[in-house]
Amino acid sequence: MPLRLGRYFWKLFLANAVVMGIVLAGCVWIIVSELDQFRQEELSNHLSAQASALEVAVRDRFDPAHAEELNALAQQVGSTELEGVRVTFVLVDGAVLGDSEASVSKMESHADRPEIQQALATGFGESVRWSHTVAKDMKYVAVRVGTASKPRGVVRVSMAVQSIAARAQPARRLAIAIALVSVLAAILLALAIALLWSRRIQSITEAARSISGGDLSARVAVSGHDEIAVLGRSLNEMRERLSGQLGTIDRQRRTLDSLVSQLREGVVVVDADGRVVLINSEAVELLQISSDEVGSSFVGQTFEQCVPQHKLQGLLRRTTNEATVGGDESFRQSANNADENIEMKSQEISLQLATNTGVRSVLARAFDIRLPDANSDELLPGTSAHIGRTLVLTDVTELTRVMRVKADLAANASHELRTPLSAIRAAVETLRAVDWTCDADAAAKFVDVVDRHSGRMEAMIGDLLDLSRLESGTGRFNVKSISVMKLLEELHTSYVDVLTAKNLEWKISISSEDATLSANPELLRMILRNLIDNAIRFTEPTGYIELSVQQDAETIVFEVADTGCGIASTEQQRVFERFYQVEQARSGPDRGTGLGLSIVRHAATAMNARIDLNSTLGQGTTVTVRLPLRM
Repeated sequence: MPLRLGRYFWKLFLANAVVMGIVLAGCVWIIVSELDQFRQEELSNHLSAQASALEVAVRDRFDPAHAEELNALAQQVGSTELEGVRVTFVLVDGAVLGDSEASVSKMESHADRPEIQQALATGFGESVRWSHTVAKDMKYVAVRVGTASKPRGVVRVSMAVQSIAARAQPARRLAIAIALVSVLAAILLALAIALLWSRRIQSITEAARSISGGDLSARVAVSGHDEIAVLGRSLNEMRERLSGQLGTIDRQRRTLDSLVSQLREGVVVVDADGRVVLINSEAVELLQISSDEVGSSFVGQTFEQCVPQHKLQGLLRRTTNEATVGGDESFRQSANNADENIEMKSQEISLQLATNTGVRSVLARAFDIRLPDANSDELLPGTSAHIGRTLVLTDVTELTRVMRVKADLAANASHELRTPLSAIRAAVETLRAVDWTCDADAAAKFVDVVDRHSGRMEAMIGDLLDLSRLESGTGRFNVKSISVMKLLEELHTSYVDVLTAKNLEWKISISSEDATLSANPELLRMILRNLIDNAIRFTEPTGYIELSVQQDAETIVFEVADTGCGIASTEQQRVFERFYQVEQARSGPDRGTGLGLSIVRHAATAMNARIDLNSTLGQGTTVTVRLPLRM
């Protein structure tokens, strides 16, 4: 594969070259600085050693009387030094006794020289400055002659700075040569590294481009264990997984097609233009569509051609917020409105359809569905994708029949039992009025048993009638404005005798005494009475029943709380089932019918309310009913 020098290569090459150049330049600068410092220290030590040697040689004759001898010694030492060393002998008062490069008679006092002052004070002095005597920059090293308490003068040795720099030139040239060779080596190394990494990156890039183009046979040849090798292996693993996922998607698509075709429910999907996208065989059978009516294929046809029932056509036109009528343009406008409302609610109706096997009861549900763009298989949440409609047709013929039989059984049983039970009640009242002369206690006990059981059966019949009416949906529940405070007072009045007899405290808590709601009074009373009956029945004397009402902008919440026996957590999910009673309610004189909470549940459903139960065994139960302010 030919190597193409792209941006990555040049970025890598320049980055490596710059980094290496900076590192090498820093190294060379450090080396040169260290060499200069070493040379300066070596020279200082050399000059200091010379000055110390001369101090030893002249300390016994360091006075004006030996000035000529000292001057001759300074000139002799200066002339014999190959490095251009200057020697000067200076008295304590600054007078010069001898100098190797200048006439002593013409030299001024050196008492103000910094190296002289430092040497007299500490024994050693050093400075680099301009010399007015020889007109050069000089490096001076001075050593005191005599003791600190009785100094006699200073021996000073110096050298021109230019000479010092000349000594360092060979080392600097060597450092520069090394730096140039190193920079060249760094450039070649950066080039080699860039070529090596660019070739590997280019190989991975070509494989990734092939995979993105759909060629899943492309693989990256990798070796080693570095990050690039790991990247190549990861790309190969991604290719394997992608190939497996595409195969899985293809199998899932075939499975979905097979599943939709074999569903026992009819499914019709239409797009934003009202044209059929999908329709399965069960829908064709339920809708009694003949292929001669719309051609050999249903896909692409308008839903009016495939769905002859007007009610179902209305479901397919209906959006989340409003129903529209008309053709494709009205359907598209409805879809756009539905797209603005992300929370899409379904609608459903029940209807009878005539089929080849007879009249069938069908539950039809329709809801909005997001469909991908025709030019893309992607469907991103929150995007303005096409909004279609899905119609699901469920055959509920058998379920309808069972429900009808069940409702008829409850209604007929209640009707047949009410008359004899009323007669039993009348007989019991008569027996109680009779003056018993024989075994009056046993007769009275028997009468009480008959009275209690007949009362319970009558209550059960009443509950069955209420439950049957709620389940059948045939009852009409008109909505009225209800004053919550008046309703609570009415409930308290009806239960005051029972509460007094059982020594129970009645508590009321209401957020606003002016609270009102729009609901059916019969259903609301049915809910609250059953909850209060249960609370009274299972609360021991000296306990309390609390009814609280809280209202916000959209809902009103009724809570019925007691301090009764409570309900075990394992039974709380079943207490709303018909005839189900918790362990504490299955015996005793206050045994209920087992239908109260089932009636509450159905009544709440009819009022679009939500019920929550919170109970702790041995501590009490709280039932919460959340009602919308307006039904």
